[in-house]
Amino acid sequence: MARDLDIQQALELTTELVSEAGRLAHDRFGRAQAQLKADGTPVTGADLMIERTIRQRLQRNYPDHAIYGEEDGLTGPPDAPFLWLIDPIDGTNNYVHSVPLWGVSLGLFHQGLPCLGVLDMPCLQQTFWAAQGMGAHCNGHSIAVARGTELAPNDLLLTSAPNLPHWDYSVAVKYRNVGSAAYGMALVAAGSAIGFINGHWHLWDAGATLCLLKEAGAVVTDVTGESLYNISDCDYAAQCPCMIAASPEYHKLLMGYVRPTA
Repeated sequence: MARDLDIQQALELTTELVSEAGRLAHDRFGRAQAQLKADGTPVTGADLMIERTIRQRLQRNYPDHAIYGEEDGLTGPPDAPFLWLIDPIDGTNNYVHSVPLWGVSLGLFHQGLPCLGVLDMPCLQQTFWAAQGMGAHCNGHSIAVARGTELAPNDLLLTSAPNLPHWDYSVAVKYRNVGSAAYGMALVAAGSAIGFINGHWHLWDAGATLCLLKEAGAVVTDVTGESLYNISDCDYAAQCPCMIAASPEYHKLLMGYVRPTA
């Protein structure tokens, strides 16, 4: 466990904050109005309200921790060993268009490594959580990545777009894009999908789910095979490298169809 942190207490607070935020967002689902940010992505009043509410609670409980959120950036000491990542609504485009695949994500890292994370999917009534050494869970049940020795035509493989330059789409599997990076990672952790080729994500998208993937037994790398679990040297605001997330067996198979130099 991370030094000087009551992991159970932090997990309970995280679960409480994410659950409250999920209810708040769900109350506004179906009638959310969006504005476009400078990067062209949508933001709603619920995004802003949720992030600020979570940030205020974290600042009260952990004043010496750093906090980074999608909407308001970094607060707290930038060199703090503990970092919280907030995505107030992951899948905002889905949310705005009344598609129920969106969630609230909150995770904690210690010296760059995932400590704990909670992802609440209010419309689906699914709550995923994981903590270092405690495994990965959904709605009270343990979850784990799918295992296999070959890629089959009916295997579900998640991608973040239909034209990722790093992926060979001649592979005969069923492709899906759920519109929420966090939920895509959670589906891999739960064994529902064999893997996720994700070329469109930021650190806040994976705040909860990097811990979930790690505790569920996933390998998570970039296209060169470099692990993405340690975020110490990442630019919080920048788009992250294309991710390949899967069990060790499926990851090895998927890497055979990756184009590192695309």
